[in-house]
Amino acid sequence: MIHIMMPGQRFWPGRVKIDLKGIIMKKNSETKAGTGASANHAIGKVLQLISFMAGNKSPMRLLDLASGTGIPQATVLRYLALLSEEGYVYQDLISGRYALTWKLSNIAAMIRSHMSLRSISGDIVTLLYESLSLGICLVIEHDLECMYLDCLYVPDEMGVSVARIGRQTPLHATSSGKMLLTEFSDEQIDILIRQKGLTKLTSKTITDKESLKKELEKVRRQGYSMDDEECEEGLRCVAVPIYGYNGQIAAALSAFGSLSRMSYESVEKTVLPKLRESAEQISFRIGGHTPR
Repeated sequence: MIHIMMPGQRFWPGRVKIDLKGIIMKKNSETKAGTGASANHAIGKVLQLISFMAGNKSPMRLLDLASGTGIPQATVLRYLALLSEEGYVYQDLISGRYALTWKLSNIAAMIRSHMSLRSISGDIVTLLYESLSLGICLVIEHDLECMYLDCLYVPDEMGVSVARIGRQTPLHATSSGKMLLTEFSDEQIDILIRQKGLTKLTSKTITDKESLKKELEKVRRQGYSMDDEECEEGLRCVAVPIYGYNGQIAAALSAFGSLSRMSYESVEKTVLPKLRESAEQISFRIGGHTPR
């Protein structure tokens, strides 16, 4: 078993002591000698190794890291040496296996402390608004209601009242809310109904559990949700999911407008493709990806 000696670590019999500095110096010389393309390839492999290690709950053997990533053992060892030198990897003193330190968690915490979902997606929301000339909203679930983190629209161009836009609105009566509800279990739906009810806002609002469950199944199948005058008369809205790093829906991105500006044909051919593209960009920025 190959063993990297860490500062202050004693040598365990039966393991080979590796010169950490020698490994790093060798890797640095190889990087300098290589082309830009090979350097980029190496960076990609290091990130692949980090992602693989992050997906495992316990320290791993060098052999398992190599087989799991498809990277040669000698190369994995050099990467581990570099990562341990920078404080991102440690080696278990007894088993000799490798794991990530909490340094990455600290970096993530620093990013999240000054980069909210609204700030990290603001430019995308603005460009989508300018491209579609429709109202655009970024929505999360909070306290069993829709909370609008961002909402861009020109009231005079909507042709209808948008009094609820920009505030907290019912989950069951909005396109964003329906999308967020697709992550709810039956028990959570029961809690929603018990605590918030299914208030009728227009003649088209869903007001019973069975109809809501059928609607949510439809949303899951088609990958988008629609509010067809269910929250505001004369207003149509369509929403798509934004996925977080855990693979679950973290937020919804929606476009809304008057019925004349949001025809079904327009929604299918123009609005949805651009909405999905923007949602995928935001998902990427928060570490998620849209399932294929």
